[in-house]
Amino acid sequence: MDRIQCRTLAQRWAEEAVARGRVEVFDELVFAEALDHSGPTPMRGVEGFKSRTRSVHAAFSEIQVIVGDLLMDGEKLAWRWQLTATHHGSFLNVPPTGRRVTMTGINLQLVANGRVVEHWSNADQLGLLKQVQMP
Repeated sequence: MDRIQCRTLAQRWAEEAVARGRVEVFDELVFAEALDHSGPTPMRGVEGFKSRTRSVHAAFSEIQVIVGDLLMDGEKLAWRWQLTATHHGSFLNVPPTGRRVTMTGINLQLVANGRVVEHWSNADQLGLLKQVQMP
């Protein structure tokens, strides 16, 4: 993949799939048997990405995701992102606060034939939790 294709993949992931909640976009961006290392145990397939995005939309609204730095090394892609949203549903057992919050993270992806075949995500969930907890 060239730099433009990688940027397009990251932006579609961030803007279409995550921010807009169009989970079907993952079917185009992720290999059917992709390996996701983002959780406590690795998961295979596209459904984990869809489920995680649905969970985000259950707890947050007015979601915006910005792709920051994007680095490429052969078939490896790393990109920094920032999600901003309004806390409108329960998140980690914290009731909705109506607060506007921001979470940052980094995705590392192995890409083959234009699709993600392996994925790692590191998100600042603790920082987000601090923002939604009552003072």
